[in-house]
Amino acid sequence: MKRFFRPALAALAIVAAWPAQAEPGYPRQPIRMVVPFTPGSTSDIAARAVAQKMQGPLGQPVLIENRPGANGAIGMQAVARAKPDGYTLVVGSISSTAVPAAIMKTPSFNLLQDFVPVSVIAGTTLLVLAPQESAINSIPELVSAAKKSPGALSYGNSAGLFLLAMESLKIQAGIDLTAVAYKGPSEAANDLIGGRLAVQPDSLGAATRLIQAGRTKPLAVLSGKRSALLPQVPTMQELGYKDFDFNGWIGVLAPAGTPAAIVQRLHEEIAKAVDSDEVRQVYANAALDAVSMPPAAYRELLVRETGKYEHIVRQAGIEKQ
Repeated sequence: MKRFFRPALAALAIVAAWPAQAEPGYPRQPIRMVVPFTPGSTSDIAARAVAQKMQGPLGQPVLIENRPGANGAIGMQAVARAKPDGYTLVVGSISSTAVPAAIMKTPSFNLLQDFVPVSVIAGTTLLVLAPQESAINSIPELVSAAKKSPGALSYGNSAGLFLLAMESLKIQAGIDLTAVAYKGPSEAANDLIGGRLAVQPDSLGAATRLIQAGRTKPLAVLSGKRSALLPQVPTMQELGYKDFDFNGWIGVLAPAGTPAAIVQRLHEEIAKAVDSDEVRQVYANAALDAVSMPPAAYRELLVRETGKYEHIVRQAGIEKQ
């Protein structure tokens, strides 16, 4: 009797675990793509370019909705609670996906339980910037100034990844910088230009126009290798900061339970959009790398990156918020 029921119960469990069936003829209505950062942010630029290109093949509008705040947690949480029917998506950066579990005591969502990965859509290079008029022209000069006036210099904290990067700098350099929270990088950039911040971590895409306009200057690349667009700017590792490698990427996720057929359809259209000349041109102008990644590989990336940043937090002794 036991041998009979075990396979039957296992089969029932498998059936119960199957996601809902995809809606025939999907999509039949507009798709909402939530960006948990402000308009003009790197995530916003990438999302709008991809959304516009997807609309034709899908036969429905793909609408961008900006829901910034709490380092992306507000928008992420909203989509985690959305109906898993393929009509609500979220554009997750590394700061809003892999970082929260590392820096928060009680994250408002569980990344791998509440979401299903759809596709990576872009890669980004990260920098630390100073105002053009600042007397600080390098990381060594920043460290020297910070040691002379502990806590007097501030930086803009507009994303979780930026917080981890700057806190890692503080610990390795033995300095005290004050973090000032912002809803998004553009608000922090405004205060940087206005002289209310000493430095500001940001993505190269968002920072390019300000660098080209002579409003800000890059002090170092936070990612593991130099940027071809700024070949003269050193990496933090080159400056002696061990294992300093903070790379950015942007991807699209759907609420857990979204039918696999819909996830696959969305991934295919996203991959074609990212590879299109139109999106590549937008990306080139914004210093973004055109990268797509299928759902399974994207999930592996999320698992790997989550573990990486949890390790950094433990190693650096950063207290969870």
